[in-house]
Order: sequence, then C-alpha cells, then structure tokens
Amino acid sequence: MTFTPIFLFLLAFVGLFQENALLLGWSVGLLIIFAVTFWLINIIWAVISVLSYNQEIEDDAKRQFALWNSHNQTNPNQFVVNINQKTSDLNTSGRETIEVSTKPNLQDWFRSNPGKSINDYYTKFGR
Repeated sequence: MTFTPIFLFLLAFVGLFQENALLLGWSVGLLIIFAVTFWLINIIWAVISVLSYNQEIEDDAKRQFALWNSHNQTNPNQFVVNINQKTSDLNTSGRETIEVSTKPNLQDWFRSNPGKSINDYYTKFGR
C-alpha cells in the first residue's frame, strides 16, 4: 500500500517519456483509484472515530449525572448557607441555622470544650 502509489507514479513518468499511452493511462488511472480509495477510507475512519468519541463522552456524562443524582437524593436535608447572605433572607423550612455572629471564637470554644476536635466545632457551627 505504501510503495504501490510510488511505483505507479514512476510508471506514469516512464509511460510519459516513452510516449506509451497504455502504460501512462493505466498508471494514472490506478493512481486516481488509489487516491479516491484512500480519501474514502480516511473519511469513513474519521466518522467512526468521531461517533465513538461522542458516545464515550455521552456515557461519561450519563454516569456523572447518575452519580450527582444519587448523591443529592441520599441526603435531601443538606443545604448550603452563604455566609455573606443575611440569615433572615434564607428560607430553611423550619431548620435551624446559626448566624455567623453567634458562633464562638475557635479558641474560646476549645477552652470551653476540652477533648473536642476541630471537626466537632465545624460539625456544630459549620464553616
């Protein structure tokens, strides 16, 4: 496949220099067939590759979406509080929120709660 077009190109030059129309015609005709076949194979290969890649991306997006849905449905009471937002503007549906100003200082909390860790502080008061 690699050397055949080169060989046909050389045969076309030989047919041109020797004024052999049959050799020139067959070699140029076969070169055109090789070029069209090569182009067609490349187009088919590109289409198959793009379709395969798009399918991989779509499958990955479906897996990510399913993971996101399962994560959000396992703990529906979880919500994120924006610290910069006023707590009176939040609609928490009866859930208790802690204002930033009522949170004790981390060092004061450690003094009043010996044996507790920083994870306990963040569990109780959030970040």
